Amino acid sequence: MNKKAIAILGAIFLLIVGTLGFLIYSKYGGSKTPVTPPVTQGESNNNNNANNNQDNQNNQNNPPAEQQSPVAEYLVKLTSDQVMSPILFYNGDGITYFDKQGKLYQSNLEDSGGKLQLARKKELSIETRSNISRILWPKKGDDFIAEFTDSSGKKSWSYFKSSEGSFTDLPSQIISVDWMPAGNQIMYVWLENNKATLNISDPDSKNWKEISEMWETDDVISVSPDGLNILYYRKNSGEDSNAINLTSPDGKMWKSLVKDGYNSGVLWSPDGKKFLFNKIDKATQKYQTWFYDLLTGETKNLNLATNVEKVLWGKDSQTVYAAVPKSGSSGSDSFSADAFYKLNTQTLEKTELKSSESVTVDARDMFLSSDLSKLFLRNAQDGGLYYLDLNQ
Repeated sequence: MNKKAIAILGAIFLLIVGTLGFLIYSKYGGSKTPVTPPVTQGESNNNNNANNNQDNQNNQNNPPAEQQSPVAEYLVKLTSDQVMSPILFYNGDGITYFDKQGKLYQSNLEDSGGKLQLARKKELSIETRSNISRILWPKKGDDFIAEFTDSSGKKSWSYFKSSEGSFTDLPSQIISVDWMPAGNQIMYVWLENNKATLNISDPDSKNWKEISEMWETDDVISVSPDGLNILYYRKNSGEDSNAINLTSPDGKMWKSLVKDGYNSGVLWSPDGKKFLFNKIDKATQKYQTWFYDLLTGETKNLNLATNVEKVLWGKDSQTVYAAVPKSGSSGSDSFSADAFYKLNTQTLEKTELKSSESVTVDARDMFLSSDLSKLFLRNAQDGGLYYLDLNQ
């Protein structure tokens, strides 16, 4: 082969190699930015939706702080009715309450998706009394006593006998009354001709018996759950101090328990061995809830800035649940809302309970469910019946 032919073949070989190298570079070695193919409007929306779904999935996996799931509402409203003196059925599966018109209702409690609700509400056919301020329920039985308060603050009472479906007005000379535990007798203070006596009788005030004279003419009484003791204190004391005293139902034992400071309002523990009471700063009219042990004589401040109308004993006679105004006092224009606490009266260990940031609550008439998992209350702000879930 001559030199000319060899040169031609070499040139052809170089041309082929160069062409192949260019093609390989064009495919793999060019710009790394892909070319977006043209799409139709529908395809564009589908792609956008796919991208949005991916973004949403990413956001769910890593949510920003301001978009976290809201805090669960532990406070549940059961009814918009303006209830009065609600109470749990004896068997624990329902609630009885009055409305502002003096009508009596019963509703069952049912679980719906982990929350309680009232069901099968029915009105009980009884004689209607208007202007009832509260109901005194006995520990046993179906009878009750309705309390009335006139514009001057004077109280009067009427006994309702369930077997007859009618009321019997108690004499106007009675100035304080409470049930005995069996629900078949009452203790009361009788005031006549500026002389006060302690008495016991049938619930309609018949078959009465005088126990003893009282030193003051404005005493309020509270019978212990076991019926062994009676606390009493002056309602309208003008002194700088107001003692809480103790007597027995036979009038043979008299004792002054809390002597220092201005004290009022008592709340017996279920076992009848302890009680809570209000100690009031007369200058500011602010309350502190205190504790007294009958067996040891121990008295201590529970550091709860509330009154016993907003406190409830647990069934163990050691735990208390308290609704404490965050600011102001209950019923005042400066009242904001209650915070809820669970407190051990022995160790003073206190835990704040979660309730609600969206509802202003002024808790009254508190009671526990039979399984101790719910704290029922009447909200004095709107009159509604609520419960607070304690499993938190």
